[in-house]
Amino acid sequence: MEWRWVLVGALIVLGLETLIGATLAAFGQDVASLGVFLFATTVAFLIGGGVIGWMSPGYTLWEAGFASVLAALGTVGLAVRLLHFGDGFYVTVPVALAFGLLCGLAGGRIGERIQEGPAPRD
Repeated sequence: MEWRWVLVGALIVLGLETLIGATLAAFGQDVASLGVFLFATTVAFLIGGGVIGWMSPGYTLWEAGFASVLAALGTVGLAVRLLHFGDGFYVTVPVALAFGLLCGLAGGRIGERIQEGPAPRD
């Protein structure tokens, strides 16, 4: 596992999350609402994990997962500011990390499948 790809992946995920949030805001959505926030983060983690799994050489599923966990830490920091969790912060952190890991792993697996190419036919 290369930590460089984990850092690059975290930046990709955070950039996608920002882009998706800005796009939704431009279309009049309230990005501080929980539903829109969850949609933006889920899509960003899946696509970001997919990009890492596709572009990073070799089998890189865990790089995508760890990149999403790192990005989830940044996301939780932003969510605390936007959504005013208060004491819910201590519940939100483990949930966000687990959610980020699962979405990153799922996206990474999709990216790995794209990198492998189509399955040979018998």
